[in-house]
Amino acid sequence: MNKKKTFQILLIFLLIFSCIIFYKKYFFSSVTNENTQIDKVIDDQKSKATKNENEKTNVIENLKYVSEDLFGNTYIITAESASIKKNQENQLELFIVNAKIVQNKDDVILIYSGVADYDKITNNTIFKEDVKIKYKDQELNSNIVKLNFSTSLIEILENVYYMNKNTEIYADKAEIDLIDKRMKISMIDQKDKVKISGEY
Repeated sequence: MNKKKTFQILLIFLLIFSCIIFYKKYFFSSVTNENTQIDKVIDDQKSKATKNENEKTNVIENLKYVSEDLFGNTYIITAESASIKKNQENQLELFIVNAKIVQNKDDVILIYSGVADYDKITNNTIFKEDVKIKYKDQELNSNIVKLNFSTSLIEILENVYYMNKNTEIYADKAEIDLIDKRMKISMIDQKDKVKISGEY
């Protein structure tokens, strides 16, 4: 009789032990995995919210900078919005950009672009996306315009299209010297030719 009871008790313990192992293996691990996935989703949402918050704090609305160089040229640049580049406090990315260079004899060069990279210290600016330059009766369109104040040079690059009342010119590159006010239009590959059309 004792042997029978002992055997039954052992069977009960064995059954309980088996149930515990079965539960841990198939149910507890899935619950843990679900909790881990939920925690991961929550962490991702928190990090996205933090990132969005940081981006919002780095955005500047209706920005305007005015500066003057040694030659008496005034440079005014405005943008609908701007953001500070990561780890570069003096570098800004501007959006919907208007720039004006007022030269000492009241000649004005206007530059428009969708995006621009602006250096707050040097005022050097790289205009990108549908760039337009207007100067008196002349207009230039291109993909990129680099304005460098240390060299007093405006470089116009990629798909350059120049027009005035009588002439249209297609080229790879144009340069405007802000000091002597001369423009040079050329091709990057000297084998290629500048395309000119107009009335003569």
